[in-house]
Amino acid sequence: MKRDVWKLFLLILLEGLCCHVTLLGNYPFAAVCFAAVYMTEFYTTAWIGFTYLFMALWLPMADLFRYGVAFLVWMVFLAIARRMQIRRSGFYRSLLAGLVLALVSYGGEFIVRGGWRGDPFPALEGMLVAGGSLFAYRAASLFLQWEPSLKKRRQSFSAEQMSGYQEAMTGLSRQLQGFLESSAAPPFDSVLRMKEELRRKICRDCGKRENCFAAENGMALVLDDLAESMARGEAMDETLRGEIERRCERAELFLREAVNVFEKMELNRSWHRRLCEHRELIAGEIDSLAMVMEDCMERDVLLDEKEAWRIMRLKFRLREMGVRTGQAHLYRRKNGSFKLSMELSARYKNCITLRELLPAIDACFMPPMDSAAGNRGIVGREKKEYVFVSRAKLKCDFGVAKMIQEGQQVSGDSFRALQMEDGRFVMALSDGMGSGEAAGRESESVVDLFMKFAEAGFAMNVALRLMNAAMVFGAEKERFSTLDVCLLDTYTGIAEMYKIGAHVSFLRHKDGVEVIDARSLPMGAWKKVDVTPSRCYMSPSDCLVMVTDGVLEYLHTEDPVETMRELIREMSPDDAASFSRKIMERMIMFTGGKVRDDMTVLVLIAQER
Repeated sequence: MKRDVWKLFLLILLEGLCCHVTLLGNYPFAAVCFAAVYMTEFYTTAWIGFTYLFMALWLPMADLFRYGVAFLVWMVFLAIARRMQIRRSGFYRSLLAGLVLALVSYGGEFIVRGGWRGDPFPALEGMLVAGGSLFAYRAASLFLQWEPSLKKRRQSFSAEQMSGYQEAMTGLSRQLQGFLESSAAPPFDSVLRMKEELRRKICRDCGKRENCFAAENGMALVLDDLAESMARGEAMDETLRGEIERRCERAELFLREAVNVFEKMELNRSWHRRLCEHRELIAGEIDSLAMVMEDCMERDVLLDEKEAWRIMRLKFRLREMGVRTGQAHLYRRKNGSFKLSMELSARYKNCITLRELLPAIDACFMPPMDSAAGNRGIVGREKKEYVFVSRAKLKCDFGVAKMIQEGQQVSGDSFRALQMEDGRFVMALSDGMGSGEAAGRESESVVDLFMKFAEAGFAMNVALRLMNAAMVFGAEKERFSTLDVCLLDTYTGIAEMYKIGAHVSFLRHKDGVEVIDARSLPMGAWKKVDVTPSRCYMSPSDCLVMVTDGVLEYLHTEDPVETMRELIREMSPDDAASFSRKIMERMIMFTGGKVRDDMTVLVLIAQER
């Protein structure tokens, strides 16, 4: 509030000027200014004090008494209404101000003159004060909400800086990729070094050295063949071994040292391959970091300056409904929808439901808005941040049915579903390697980590690459888990399916059932992971069915996928939970009542809002 002291100073100056303006011997503009600013509840104590001071300095005694008593009576009525938790709009409060002033004026006239003489001026003045204070109240509310454009919020990083960082990270990733391409061969000249090492150890003090490596002797060619075969990682063949034994007097020592050199080369080659794999992983993660920076540059666009008038109108409407507003920011998100973030608290010790506020928000903004999932249902006395988002085209209903493998107590499958603030609905299903508690912990950790990335706003391809790298780097033993992800944009109906080692899924439309399949290795099985999504469109009443491999592997049918497809097409989904249970019951019938692996059926039904 301290930054708005200059506004209080201007309003006090305006009140002082109004105390010098007369109309037919009265001072109605002083009353209009006082009532309008008082209704905004802006520095109320200071405003009352300065107003009475100005009236005492410049108004005649009779007018000072009349306006002073009228203001006091009016404020008492407003205080009683607040105490009784009666919400009154600016129209009723302005009307009350004009009525009180007229009644006080007529009462004073009755006392001074000993009766009422039918003077219309107090009634006319009351009407002027009522109408003027109503319009002045709205103008004062908008003025107090206005902030100069110079008070822009400073940002930690500009778009140019972020773009520079992104280009630098991309360049570093390409440079590491170039190192990998140039170091495809072992990091030393294998042929020459092996030849020199064998000559140094075996032939240095041999008296026949000059004869062996003479131009007409074939020992130099034999040594070249041996070094080249070792450089290629090939074992020494018997023909080459016999040739060495025939030509060299120290053949036994020569062959033993050659084996030692070969083993050392194999060790160096193994370490070199491991180094290249790590460099490739690091290059991939730097590239992912560059993608994260690029994604950050495409974040929500702040529209506070462009839509300042709409925001001020909304604050005025909410104040009329008995809601105090703090900071308010309007954003346009990447998918074209809008997000409104506001600090709200209730006035007069009463609570207001968000359902009551939505019509006022819709009246100020063209796209209809809904309350975000994380909001409280009511606005109380404590100031809290509330988020409102554009109304989505679809709403999602999901259900799950699970069966645990016979002989186990814990399922190795894990799932999670989340409605995100940006209008996307995420559903993830993971099948851990094996079964039981260990597989359950592994699949649960994969799903939890993925959901944390999704909630943080990471792009799906970046999140999957980072997760795969973490599992490859941090694995002390083999840790493989499948991951089946559906990302549905409820504004457009476009669904993206990411399948990392996962089984097929089924999308039920009105005219048939679509099979969604993608072949890839599980999470953590290889340094690279295929993050290319399968895209499809979901209309209202469309149904997506995701399953783990245990559902279809043990069916007593020739084509389990086609069997499931026909089953989904024939059944009519009422709701997601019951539909998943019906599918599981039919699957158990096809397996002969046996549960040989963990079975999970996850169903998503798109519904029209």
